[in-house]
Amino acid sequence: MPLIRSVSGLRATTTDGALSEEVVARHVRAFELLQGEGAVAVGHDGRQGSAAIAEQVCSVLCAAGRTVIELGCVPTPTVALVVERNRLAGGVVVTASHNGAEWNGLKFLDADGTFLAPSRIAELWALADRNVFSAYAQKGSVVRHTDPIGEHLAALEAVPLIAELRRSGKCSSMRIVIDAVNASGSHALPFLVEWLGATPIRLFCDGSGIFPHPPEPLPEHLEALTSATATAGATLGVAVDPDADRLVLVHERGQPISEEKTIVLAVEALLRKQPGGTVVVNASTTAEVEHVAARYQGRVLRSAVGEANVVALMRACNAAIGGEGSGGVILPACHYGRDSLVGTALILALRGALSSHEWDARTLQSPFAMEKRKRSWQGDFATLRAALLRELSNGAQIWEGDGLRLQWQDQWLHVRPSNTEPIVRLIAESPTAEQTAALLDRAEQILATFAA
Repeated sequence: MPLIRSVSGLRATTTDGALSEEVVARHVRAFELLQGEGAVAVGHDGRQGSAAIAEQVCSVLCAAGRTVIELGCVPTPTVALVVERNRLAGGVVVTASHNGAEWNGLKFLDADGTFLAPSRIAELWALADRNVFSAYAQKGSVVRHTDPIGEHLAALEAVPLIAELRRSGKCSSMRIVIDAVNASGSHALPFLVEWLGATPIRLFCDGSGIFPHPPEPLPEHLEALTSATATAGATLGVAVDPDADRLVLVHERGQPISEEKTIVLAVEALLRKQPGGTVVVNASTTAEVEHVAARYQGRVLRSAVGEANVVALMRACNAAIGGEGSGGVILPACHYGRDSLVGTALILALRGALSSHEWDARTLQSPFAMEKRKRSWQGDFATLRAALLRELSNGAQIWEGDGLRLQWQDQWLHVRPSNTEPIVRLIAESPTAEQTAALLDRAEQILATFAA
């Protein structure tokens, strides 16, 4: 499998040698050359093989004269937060995010703790491909961070809404079942839940890096969590991906809650305390965000898919909160990065503020029916986009900032090539499941005709 490089970083399969030591070394060296002076934080997601790659990353950075702040197995948002709060030169996270066990990769963080901007990541790829690096006379050193999760919680404590939740004692009766796929959230999520005053119930939190199910937190992968949440009489079930930047929920009765609801609930948690704020989500995120924002006099802006793109627009408009419908929540008051710890805290704050009836309505009901599909794709997307425009764009608002998004009065369709996999993603939303499926069926018919 060839390397997949995008604004989300680098990913490759490990079973066929695609992510070789040479590939890791030249990309880390290229990153080191791009960054200004200072230390670099390194963490990894806990999947099997990540610790060894992280050790190589540290060695490459040290050989280039850098001081390395080693964080060990921690969530990607923890690395981002440490970089931002300590004004480091940048950070490297060894992770393939939600990809399966045969994948691994590297995420690169700039000095502000966010992913490298598209222009800078393109420069990194060019430097890595040129593969011409000078030798360094002086070696750096590795410093082990003593408590990265503690630093993460200290940042959460500085958010008034979260500090208020902690003081209120509203979490004391809550029981939270946690599926961290035995990866980087295995320690961080239970620690957070205890810190908030609730009781964690550890389901897959052994930190072994052995995934008990496919690691993307989709409903079809969360059967054990849905069962455990219902039988334990828990308040909520939470699931994260291996690097714990995405958060997905399970209702107390064992019903999966749409991953789109994570950002919807987090937005409501914040805007009910800070009405009138600006929200930024990506072009594939549910329109329910607009409904919630309108309830609290907020406005919603949309960016291209990808955390770097969401953050860039958030900064440009001074957004109060943002994120992505895949389960990512970004709260600038803590730091500019998708963060499952932030998302969990905000959603528990909302749960503590609502009656059971209100909570059920928020989590189990929606004015829209969304469906997501994906199909293998390695062709020329521009040609596919032209075909979709010819056949489907009548009466639609057209947005081509990321693939193709068509918006009609009561429905929308977004078709885009993935940043991280050799696939095309098709996402649609309308008032009914039948209407949504029909729209996607039509798009897939065009895709099949073109592919043929």
